[in-house]
Amino acid sequence: MTTAIASPGGLPGPLKGGLLAAAVFGACWGAAIWYWRGATITPGGVELALALLVLPLALVGAMWFGGKLLAKRAPAAPAATATATPPAPAPAASLPALAIVSSALRSPYGASAEELAGAIAGNTVRPDLDAELVDDDGFPVAAARCAEAEDLAFQEEMGAWLVQGGMPDPHFADAQWRALTLGSSVVAELASRAGDLLPAEGKPPVLRLLPLLPTDWTLEQRAAACLWFRHLAAGFGWPAAQVALPDAGTALASPAALFSQLAREAPTKAAPIVALVVACASNIGQEVVDAWAGKGILFTAGRPQGLVPGEGAAGLLLTDLPLAQSMEATVFAQLDPAESSLREATSARQRADLALLGDLAARAGRHGETGLAQVAMVVADTGQQQQRTLELMGMVSQAMPQLEESEDVFCVGSASGACGDVPFVTALALAQHGVLVRGAPVLCIGNEDALECCAHLLRPPPTTAV
Repeated sequence: MTTAIASPGGLPGPLKGGLLAAAVFGACWGAAIWYWRGATITPGGVELALALLVLPLALVGAMWFGGKLLAKRAPAAPAATATATPPAPAPAASLPALAIVSSALRSPYGASAEELAGAIAGNTVRPDLDAELVDDDGFPVAAARCAEAEDLAFQEEMGAWLVQGGMPDPHFADAQWRALTLGSSVVAELASRAGDLLPAEGKPPVLRLLPLLPTDWTLEQRAAACLWFRHLAAGFGWPAAQVALPDAGTALASPAALFSQLAREAPTKAAPIVALVVACASNIGQEVVDAWAGKGILFTAGRPQGLVPGEGAAGLLLTDLPLAQSMEATVFAQLDPAESSLREATSARQRADLALLGDLAARAGRHGETGLAQVAMVVADTGQQQQRTLELMGMVSQAMPQLEESEDVFCVGSASGACGDVPFVTALALAQHGVLVRGAPVLCIGNEDALECCAHLLRPPPTTAV
């Protein structure tokens, strides 16, 4: 909504009317005084009232009603700035789809998409009370802890590699070591499968390694993690010189924005696009619990809309469609461009927004041939917050009545807890698994973020050449 701004030389309506009424009264009183000073009679009470009150009020009223009549007869003016309808947003540029050729994840409820899907379908995904993490009163807090995150042998291996490379000690905290342990496992699994995309002869394409790391890590910690991940990828056959990393100082993009950037670059590159995207994070640490409790955002019995400390890692191996279709033995899911929208700042945490989510789902569904009618499954990063669950379920019941909420709607956030971008990338990995198992489109929703929502449609491979 835009607001009309008066020009510097103009006067607001009420002020202008007040000045005009004062001028009328002044003129009437001045004329009466001038007349009676020259007259031989003294005016009585009635004459005073008529000259000083009734006459000026009558003149002011006549001018006011006359102005109203003229305004009604005047032709309608163009729409004022204050009530102008905001222009419809321009449609996003058409972007090509990408291909997810493989995914991997490490979550508290499974080390693969198949295991996590089984846990969610079995309704066994519930954060447990963690005996090692306590609130201000000394009671255990609910947390989503991953059993594979603690590996002292891994810490020794990576620490020795850092020393051999002459890199300064990045001073990783315990929670950061846990994130690196899980992220390294995902990178190694996907790198072992990336070898299938290497050409039989000729120079291989660049493998773009894109880590999504927590925003509170220092520049040195981010650089060390990225170099370690590249070391792992090169250890599985991809030439180290052909593994590209982003600048450690580059501002982080959301996963949806990152995929859009890859899709935007795909048609402009002479070589195929090959990317390994990995997200890892851990908030399993007493210092994190204490910080969240101090900010009033920790999930407790008295604060059911708070955050549950969690951890995990998830990754996707992506290519452009031509390369994926040229690999005869490659099974993949088509990732259509993301549709995203910002929430209203005033309602980010207060209420569910079915209209916003419904619009995103409808826009994402247009990438398919029949909209949302053929969607067989919805996967979302939704977690413990009630309003986020309500808006997701409300949108599904309105836009996709063919789905059974208990069987076809999977919420990943409850399985991973709060851990940055991990729940959304995990949701994409689970959606890719759903496409391959069900042979039908799957809608992936990101609505856990307080500021932005997004939606991806994932589909089986196209039957015709691109």
